[in-house]
Amino acid sequence: MTFIYGLNPVRELVKHRPEQVKEILISRRDEILEEIFELSKGIDIKVRFASRSELDRLSGTKEHQGIIARAPLPEPVLFEDLLEKAKENPTALIIFLDQIEDPQNLGAIIRTAECLGALGVVLPKHKSARITPAVAKASAGAVEWVPHSIVTNLARAIEKAKEAGFWIYGAFPQSGEKLGQVEFSAKSGIVIGSEGRGIRPGVAQHCDFQISIPLFGKISSLNASVACALICYEYQRQIKEKSLGKRRRK
Repeated sequence: MTFIYGLNPVRELVKHRPEQVKEILISRRDEILEEIFELSKGIDIKVRFASRSELDRLSGTKEHQGIIARAPLPEPVLFEDLLEKAKENPTALIIFLDQIEDPQNLGAIIRTAECLGALGVVLPKHKSARITPAVAKASAGAVEWVPHSIVTNLARAIEKAKEAGFWIYGAFPQSGEKLGQVEFSAKSGIVIGSEGRGIRPGVAQHCDFQISIPLFGKISSLNASVACALICYEYQRQIKEKSLGKRRRK
């Protein structure tokens, strides 16, 4: 059991897994906290007031925004189950993260995954951030809605995705086809490399395409979460455009 903190993470937790919430602690009543308070009353979750110092101590941070919930973190799903779910969806996007170790980056990527309709996020077992209360906070609660899978061998997981009909696109800052020129498959996997080293060679060789994002400033690379957002947006833009084109032809 742990303490999940922050307005959005607790609200999404109560919406998605109310039966797993043991208790909610709040330090004040205001309009946003009142919404969570009312949600909790409707499903009989215990809510009690606590001082900010108690919330600081229990959550281990001052970034709790006056609310914490005692509940387990979301459990990972089997990668095979993620692929099984993809069978039901003619357009499916999976994000593979190659050793993203910064919790803020991981949280931001999961938020992007939720907002841009990704099926799930895949993390390697070693040298990768895990889902923590800090990641939940950085994701604005998106960890509740985006399945994550932890795999022993990322390259092998990518190969399984390819066998299931996915084409794999790796993000490379300095090489590859420009993002606007890439044509995404209906079922696509996007590989995002670590903040400092990028995609490891052993993973890169399993990518079907290398793509890069054109930059126009003096800085030579983007933050991993920003790169992921741009690529996911372009994928969805293309999928929507193709879907509209089919409707017009009918």
